[in-house]
Amino acid sequence: MTDPTMTDPLANLRPGPLDIHTHITPASFLSRLASSPRAGFGLEERDGKRFLVFGGKTMRAPVLPGMDSMEIRFRTMEEQGVAAQLVAPWVALSAYHLPEADGIWFAEELNRAIADSVREHSDRLVGIGTVPLQSPEKAAEMLRWVVRDLGLLGVQIKPSVSDSVFLDDPSLEPFWAEAEALGAFVSIHPSLGGSGGEFERYYLNNLIHNPLETTVGAAHLIFGGVMERHPNLKILLVHGGGFLQYDIGRLRRGRLVRPETQVAMKGSVEESAARFFYDTVTHSASLLRYLVGEAGARRVMLGSDFPFDMADPMPVDTVKEAQLSPDDEAMVLRQSAHRLFMDAVVSRSATTY
Repeated sequence: MTDPTMTDPLANLRPGPLDIHTHITPASFLSRLASSPRAGFGLEERDGKRFLVFGGKTMRAPVLPGMDSMEIRFRTMEEQGVAAQLVAPWVALSAYHLPEADGIWFAEELNRAIADSVREHSDRLVGIGTVPLQSPEKAAEMLRWVVRDLGLLGVQIKPSVSDSVFLDDPSLEPFWAEAEALGAFVSIHPSLGGSGGEFERYYLNNLIHNPLETTVGAAHLIFGGVMERHPNLKILLVHGGGFLQYDIGRLRRGRLVRPETQVAMKGSVEESAARFFYDTVTHSASLLRYLVGEAGARRVMLGSDFPFDMADPMPVDTVKEAQLSPDDEAMVLRQSAHRLFMDAVVSRSATTY
């Protein structure tokens, strides 16, 4: 019998609020690394905490218990009133610094583990994977495999590939073209940069630099003409889109008066920005209401950022506190994501090679 989650990964999901911004590091993936199948990769345990090793380096941040514990995940969902989640990799595992062969192996292992977790819990989870974006052609191939063979809905990427390769880089065109053709869901998630200078103090590398990094990535996609060349891309900007919706006027003014902004794009800032999707992780009901008013409820979806301490602990309550219209509230809590993901399923089924 054919697995229905391969043709429609939403078929078995419980009705109710759908959280589209959560993270996972599956237990099977951790076990795989613990067995050290490849030089430079492993899992270290000290002081009761687990630390991933990849590319020969041990991560500074430990794996949070909520990353792999389904008991913690499902208990939290019950407390939040969340029926289902879209799970994405821990963004720190977007290993763009790795050599191509290592990057491909690492991403494949992580994607398989996520797909297995989603299939095992198809009533509660749908998922997206990762790609080795440092190798764009291979990333496009892996995206196709992730969507068509593993049954995931898309991938999560960072707002830049390196200090010199940004999301509008011509080398990434094969990836963007494949994402558009597949109708893949692409979540852009910052990676806790800003480790130097003024961002070192007060946890500003997360509080300010994270949303700033997302905003810069979105601006590259706008001014670089990526959103114009690929108008059917399905791109989520997490954390409420960073500062993008609050800076649209300034970007629009720059488009009119600065020649640097007029090289690649042809249309307006508003037209490109209107193609993005956003989550509700604003930590403010009034700002969420503003975001819905600017972007429209069809482009805003429930999110929490589980299991991090900077997550919205009660995302459904935040949406209700925003006092949206009943139709808009229903759209944000479930319908926007459901429609988007069903479009992705239809596009995936229609794509032939």
